[in-house]
Amino acid sequence: MYAIGSKKNLLSNEICDGYYETVRDLLENELVQKMKEFTQHGNTSTFQHCVNVSYYNFKICKFFNLDARAGARAGLLHDFFLYDWHTHTKETGDHFHGMTHPKAALKNACQHFELTECEKDIILKHMFPLTITPPSYKETVVIVLVDKYCGLIETASYICSRIFRRRRVIKIRNYEE
Repeated sequence: MYAIGSKKNLLSNEICDGYYETVRDLLENELVQKMKEFTQHGNTSTFQHCVNVSYYNFKICKFFNLDARAGARAGLLHDFFLYDWHTHTKETGDHFHGMTHPKAALKNACQHFELTECEKDIILKHMFPLTITPPSYKETVVIVLVDKYCGLIETASYICSRIFRRRRVIKIRNYEE
């Protein structure tokens, strides 16, 4: 998986099948852009993670004739909590970010954007089964799987880059000694 979030890639309708037009207003929103300030998995920003999830939601929903628009838009807002979850516990005492951030993201999204019932369900239940209430829409099942997949790939990519960077440093040191 590669980061598809460059504007050039997103504008290419041959590749993205209209994705950019579906989420353009969200991508250009200054609060959505603020997600670039927070790190999600490894060194992936929350913004890039949400773009990845949104894009793959869009493609999978489209393939299965589901609501691709809802999948893309809710995918972009599913982690719209606007804080650094790495310091959140220390600052708030909330030890359960994984279970509470969907409500925070939904609250923020509802304050700033008009959402369909499907989009609300996708945002609120994207952490199932960690959050107990099961999905009400097929599109929500898609994000549950896509979010886990993207998080795994982003984290694994970060870990591998750290391991291989360390090995190169060791090889260089051994060579120089």
